[in-house]
Amino acid sequence: MFKFLAIVAIIPVLALANPTPFRTCPNGAATPTTFSVGDCTALPCTIVRGEPLSAAGLGITSPVSTSTVEAYIEVTLAGLDLEFPIPEDLKDACANGITSCPLVAGQSFDYHYLNDDMNLPLGGITVQIRVGLRDGATEIACIEFDGAIV
Repeated sequence: MFKFLAIVAIIPVLALANPTPFRTCPNGAATPTTFSVGDCTALPCTIVRGEPLSAAGLGITSPVSTSTVEAYIEVTLAGLDLEFPIPEDLKDACANGITSCPLVAGQSFDYHYLNDDMNLPLGGITVQIRVGLRDGATEIACIEFDGAIV
């Protein structure tokens, strides 16, 4: 537990020091004011299979009030879904990553993602990665970026 708290305390500092470029999602969902993936400052970000990956989205404004927030990740290559499910223990964003739940419409919040072991099936490819938060069918936040999996 202490390890998680220490990492959560450090991630915002790293995120402000090393912002990662990102694209807005075509669905028009909210985006963070600052986003970071590890120490990536230029696309594509390098993602190493089997190593920890941290990301942070700071300053996201919720479009809805909700106490249920699901995190998701979609990985595509040339338009094909590579079936990368987010680990079950990280899906509940209120329990793992959001700094203040329940969310209130218009409220600003931060989201921190930490995966201790990026168990990715493929390497040596560059993919499009979409990371988002939703409440059922309602998109709360979403960003896209390119990642080189090594």
